[in-house]
This record gives sequence, structure tokens and C-alpha cells, in this order.
Amino acid sequence: MNALSRIITAEAVAATRLGNPSQDYASQQRRLTAMATMTGTHGFRVPAVEPETDPQGLTRGDRKRVARAAASAKVSETRAPQFVHSAARRKLEAA
Repeated sequence: MNALSRIITAEAVAATRLGNPSQDYASQQRRLTAMATMTGTHGFRVPAVEPETDPQGLTRGDRKRVARAAASAKVSETRAPQFVHSAARRKLEAA
């Protein structure tokens, strides 16, 4: 390994190491180019994760919706319209 290749290797390491601050504008441009080449210009993305499911295949949100629907089905109270909340009254009128 000769002196020129050591210098080039040191510059390449300085251009790609994230914790190392860039020394000048050219170094900053080399770093941006190197990072764009590594990531294919898409940046460092974390792919979305599928939600976990229980043995029945329901997600946490599905279980909440089922529990909410079951709790609402147990309520059999009927009120006169003047004693119902305004949002609930509008929902009843629309139905």
C-alpha cells in the first residue's frame, strides 16, 4: 500500500463516517454523493411493519372494535331526544 492509496482511503473513510464532521465544502459534497450512492437516493428508510395478530388473526385494533361493539350491544337504553347529546341526536336524525 503506497502513500497515495492511504490518503485516498483516509478521505473515503472521512467522507462516509457519519460521526466525523466534514472539513470543507468539497468533503461535504463527497459525503452527500457517497450516501446517495449507498442508499440509491432514497435515504435510509425503515420499512413498515405488519401489525401483530393473535391466534384468531385479529389485530389489537380489531379486538378493540369487537369489544366496543359488544359493549354497545349490551346497552339497551332509550332516551327522549331532548335528553340525548347533540352529536348523538344528529346521528339519530340522520338514520
